[in-house]
Amino acid sequence: MEKFGHYISIIDDELIAPCGSTSDTLRNRLVPKKLEIFVWRTIKNRIQVRCELDKRGIDLHSVRCPLCDDDLETVEHSIIFCKFSLDLWSRVYQWWGLGNFSNLSVNEALRGNNGAVMSNLGKKIWQATEWVCAYYLWKNRNNKVFRGKSWPVSVMLNEIQVKAFEWISHSLGVKKLDWLTWLNNPNTFLSL
Repeated sequence: MEKFGHYISIIDDELIAPCGSTSDTLRNRLVPKKLEIFVWRTIKNRIQVRCELDKRGIDLHSVRCPLCDDDLETVEHSIIFCKFSLDLWSRVYQWWGLGNFSNLSVNEALRGNNGAVMSNLGKKIWQATEWVCAYYLWKNRNNKVFRGKSWPVSVMLNEIQVKAFEWISHSLGVKKLDWLTWLNNPNTFLSL
């Protein structure tokens, strides 16, 4: 029995992640854990896009983007560079009054690096919105792959507005967001 306990302590010591390592992890308490995990997997190129599946020896009929068929389906393409994704990101940036979306990398986009001056809470609110956008892009991609249907960009923007508001507002508790302000002028939340 003592020998068994020895193996457990070796495993525990070897598998514990170092604390305080923020360069590899992103945290945002305004969104559910599943979204944090999705973002981490996206930044690490660990979502199952066709090029990654092909590298692992999974036989696919095509490695092209299922939405636009213009390029190979990589994480960068799916989340940022697909013409469908670019259209959605542009609309999210317009909704927030942040100007034009500049083709950021996935890492830059999901870390909230858009150049706007924000408070700490404002940055977390904006980052949560970006994460919801990336999540809905992935959901739409999966909807196309597994159900053969893609949502229009306008429908996705509406879904992002609703879901981001719901998650952020719920997490803020007492500091509730105002729905009309959220829809019409969300950049006012950047200074919170």
